[in-house]
Amino acid sequence: MARVLRSDEIEAKVLSDLAKRRTLTGENLMITRYEVKAGASFETHSHPEEQMGYVIKGKIEFFVGDPEQLYVFEGGTFFHFESNEPHRSHVMEDSMVIDVFSPPRPEYVPEAAG
Repeated sequence: MARVLRSDEIEAKVLSDLAKRRTLTGENLMITRYEVKAGASFETHSHPEEQMGYVIKGKIEFFVGDPEQLYVFEGGTFFHFESNEPHRSHVMEDSMVIDVFSPPRPEYVPEAAG
């Protein structure tokens, strides 16, 4: 059955004073929308879920792989991280990012709509 939700109908998970996300999940796929302010950082991590994303607006430094390679993502950038690929980020400008995970990240499921 189709589900159609406006962003404001999904409760935001506040991650810090600088970051929040809204999440919708299905059986095999999960989508998140991050709203992050300049100065926010996400520590190096990896996960078994494949991740793709799109930067709607803003500017973010991503450090990907081992050894790390630096990428600067700006509005209009698509990206893909393989399963278990280490990555971290630092937000340079207020940004909005869409992330898609397959399969869904289990630790996000309790907060997700759907």
